[in-house]
Amino acid sequence: MKDYLLISNTIENKISNFYIDLVSSHVEKSTNQKVSFRELSFRKAYEWELVSNKYNSKLKKIMSDFQLNYKIDCNFIRGSEKRKKKLLIADMDSTIIKEESLDELARQIGKEKEVSFITNEAMNGRVEFKKALMDRVAILKGNSTDILETLKKNININDGAKELVKTMNMNGSITVLASGGFTFLTEYLKEELGFKYTHANKLNIIKNEFKKFVITGKVEEPILDKKAKFEYLKKYVKKYNLNYNDTICVGDGANDIEMISHAGIGVSYYGKTALNKVADIHFKNTSLLGLLYAQGYSDDYILK
Repeated sequence: MKDYLLISNTIENKISNFYIDLVSSHVEKSTNQKVSFRELSFRKAYEWELVSNKYNSKLKKIMSDFQLNYKIDCNFIRGSEKRKKKLLIADMDSTIIKEESLDELARQIGKEKEVSFITNEAMNGRVEFKKALMDRVAILKGNSTDILETLKKNININDGAKELVKTMNMNGSITVLASGGFTFLTEYLKEELGFKYTHANKLNIIKNEFKKFVITGKVEEPILDKKAKFEYLKKYVKKYNLNYNDTICVGDGANDIEMISHAGIGVSYYGKTALNKVADIHFKNTSLLGLLYAQGYSDDYILK
């Protein structure tokens, strides 16, 4: 079985020969043999193929220090017969998009500070997700649905999201967007990015006496919480006759823990501490293209 050491940085495109030679020397000292590397993306991503259990724990510590010193992500990827995954499940807020959607809705009505505080508590696992969701949505009560349309126009899709979904779709994978956010935004992103399936919560909306559509401050049942994401992972694994090794999941917060801890590759994308403890790989200097590099895709096989 082969493992892989992946180094990546798509923010500064800074991986020069100096860094490549430095990593190669560390790998060779650990394995007592010359190990060739493969360029996945010029100055952005490189990998070394390692024989499982033939490199020592000291190498992991060295590469951890390397990451801290040089701001280049270093990830050891477990060997698998099926390196290119057949199922992607992605979180939405702060993962596929840059923003936390509820925080942005609150910003429009001048309530950003109190909502973002609750969001941060929930994402770090200090507040139960369902309660945090209901408390934040209640703050939106009485506001026009115009704020939903404004949000759609102003969100920023994270770098690499389009390539990630398009490339996996074209290679026969199932792509799923699962969010504790809301359907008005996940359906929009489904059209923009090409996800095959989306799952999210639904805001309760009514027409008031002035025939305007307004947010009631409630969420329609059933509520998609942290357990639901893992349930969707199980559902699609069963539906497509897969196993967990066929899957890659990505998120950034505590509500992604159960899903990511069961995935074949669980990715923390600029994630919170609680999630980092269980994720297989972590990206702090790499776009969502990192998920493709982790599966062995090079730029030649990534669809733009």
